[in-house]
Amino acid sequence: MEPITALFGIACLGAGGGVGYWLKQNHEKMQKLNDFNIVLQESQSAHFTHLNNQVADINTRLSSLNDMVDALRATKPNLDGALKAYTTIAHLEQLGLKGKLIDDEQQFTAALSALETLVSPISVESEVGATGILNQTSSNMVMKLIEIFDEHQMDVSSLGLKPVSAHKIGHAAMSLRRYDWAETCFGIAYASSPGNANVLEALEFIAIERGDEVLRRHWLEARMTVNPDSPELLRAHAHLLAKMGDMEAERDVLRLEALGLDTPADRSLLSGLRARAGSRSEALEAIEQALAEDPTQSNDWLSYARLLYDEGESSKALDAADKCLEIDRQCGGAWALTATILAPKQHRLKEALKAAIHAVALDSGGVDLVLLKADLLIADGQVTAAEESLVKSLEKDMMNGELRAKIATRYLLDGRPDDAQNLLDTTPVGIDHALLHVVEGRLHLVNADKARDGTGETDATLLSIAIAAFEGALKLNRELGVAWLGMARTQRLLRNLDAAEEALTRARRLLPEDDSSAAAEAALLALDQGDITSATSLIDVADIHGASPVIAYVRGNIEARSGHLDRALEYYDKALNADNNHIRARLNRCSIHMAMDEGRKALDDAEILLDLAPNFTLARFRKAEAEMMLGEWTKARENLDIVLEKAPHHHQALTQLAACFIALDRPERAETPLNEALRIAPDYPAAWHQRGLLYLEWGKHDNAMSDFEAAVKADPQHLDSRLHIAAMHHEAEHFDAAAEAWRAVLQIDPDHLVAKTRLDECEVKLMA
Repeated sequence: MEPITALFGIACLGAGGGVGYWLKQNHEKMQKLNDFNIVLQESQSAHFTHLNNQVADINTRLSSLNDMVDALRATKPNLDGALKAYTTIAHLEQLGLKGKLIDDEQQFTAALSALETLVSPISVESEVGATGILNQTSSNMVMKLIEIFDEHQMDVSSLGLKPVSAHKIGHAAMSLRRYDWAETCFGIAYASSPGNANVLEALEFIAIERGDEVLRRHWLEARMTVNPDSPELLRAHAHLLAKMGDMEAERDVLRLEALGLDTPADRSLLSGLRARAGSRSEALEAIEQALAEDPTQSNDWLSYARLLYDEGESSKALDAADKCLEIDRQCGGAWALTATILAPKQHRLKEALKAAIHAVALDSGGVDLVLLKADLLIADGQVTAAEESLVKSLEKDMMNGELRAKIATRYLLDGRPDDAQNLLDTTPVGIDHALLHVVEGRLHLVNADKARDGTGETDATLLSIAIAAFEGALKLNRELGVAWLGMARTQRLLRNLDAAEEALTRARRLLPEDDSSAAAEAALLALDQGDITSATSLIDVADIHGASPVIAYVRGNIEARSGHLDRALEYYDKALNADNNHIRARLNRCSIHMAMDEGRKALDDAEILLDLAPNFTLARFRKAEAEMMLGEWTKARENLDIVLEKAPHHHQALTQLAACFIALDRPERAETPLNEALRIAPDYPAAWHQRGLLYLEWGKHDNAMSDFEAAVKADPQHLDSRLHIAAMHHEAEHFDAAAEAWRAVLQIDPDHLVAKTRLDECEVKLMA
């Protein structure tokens, strides 16, 4: 090998080795650098991960803190309102410093929201006039916001407050003595809820604070429409009216007396009111002095006559009225007083009638004189003229609700319910009088008497309408005794005896002492309560003030309840002789005839009742029972079908229909109505007894015994069922059970001959 070539090869190998070494060194450096970068990245990654975790934890804590603050503000309206109010006040004060008004809707909404939030803890039933309904901070904020609204000429009525918010702001403003804001806010709440007692009390309180008696009376009377029988309101109203010199205060004291809640202080106030009305003796002296100085004044003579009449000096009052008429023949008041004084004097009937005619012609004496004139015409035998007089007076004064009601009442008492109803139906629109509602209620009672079926279900529907009418009367006049009396009677017929007693107590306190109707109603109530002794005493009291068909009817009920059927019949006869159209007296007499086995007489009464009231379901049922007593089974069945057509729930009629089927030899048709009767009234013993008889006829003795026992369970005094139980045990020779059953019969009827005989037989058998 040539040297040059060898050197070149060596040089190449050396250069290659050097390059290789260099590359290796660089590779190692790059490897170290790469490892360092990896370590650095891992370190930075760990650092940033830790940093991110710290930031996330801080965010979580901040979020939790925000949620906690939100929850705190939500659960602490005072705090929330204070924060909102502070922010809003600060912003609005800056606007005020710049001389700007609130014209930005967003700023206005924020301010209103802050105010509503501040008062949100206040209850709408807060005590009126209370000062501690807000804490000091909230009170300061509310006051500041109100002042800012005032500074920016924002009237509370233009804020667009919701009624509930206005109600709460009203309480807040009242506690801050800002009665202008309070009155306006409560006014907004009142417009939404006129019957809210708290709002009305607050408005009355503001009127008291302002010393405005007229406004206080307005709001106090508004409160009384919500709570008409509140003793506190009645006393406050009475004292206010007395202070104002209004004699209507006496009405409030009388209502307290009717409620039985009057106190010595109330009676003292009443005495003072009557004294304030003027002493009659002093008034008489003054008018006598005036007449001595100038006896030509007709008005003075009339005043003198009225004072004398009030003092009970009827003859002197009549002389004074004559003096008045000598001066002025057209003095209607004098004619009215003359008619009133002469009316009770039978021998001066013509004079009384003449005076009444003059008084009515001169539009004097009011409704009482119109009715007195009609009574005098009737007493004089001019019945048609009396009727025409009433009609003419009503045509002349169509808008007089009291006159219309009293004429309708006369028609009702005369047995002319259709005419009374016609008067009510033709009442002009816009007339509302308490007595009109009373007449309506009485008409509903009359209609109920003529349409009831005796089951209670239909009766309750008819009577509930009467309740509504009497309630309407009492809304207009809580001191109307006849309305309370009507309410008492209706509640008694509905078997609400406690409510009836309460209403009757109020009626007796409000009605005149000589009114026998309240005592008669009290007797009927006592009878329904099972107190025959009290009923007898009460009807004796009613009888003192004059006999009437109602008193005879009540006495008949008392005798019937006492088991004195003959005497009950006498009283019902007496009631019907005085009032042939007395529905309840005739219906009860029909029942008495049936109890005395006078089927024909009972049938006659039932037919008269149906003539008076063709839709009287109970009378038709009584007719069917009377026909059954007379053995007229087909007719009885026809009438029972009519009863059930009108009243499918009539379980008594279903039971009697089954009895008709059995009597007509159609026992297979009797079970269905009996089952229906027992479904409707499972405690009706007659149905159990009747079905027991049916099963007995079919030979199903076990079923019959079960039904007889069910009848006894429903009514332990059911004699017929006990007789059948005893007889069935006796025939089956179960002498132990028979003896016990016969003893049960004798407990009901100690003189029952068959029971005594059979019991002796059982005892002999048991001893053998």
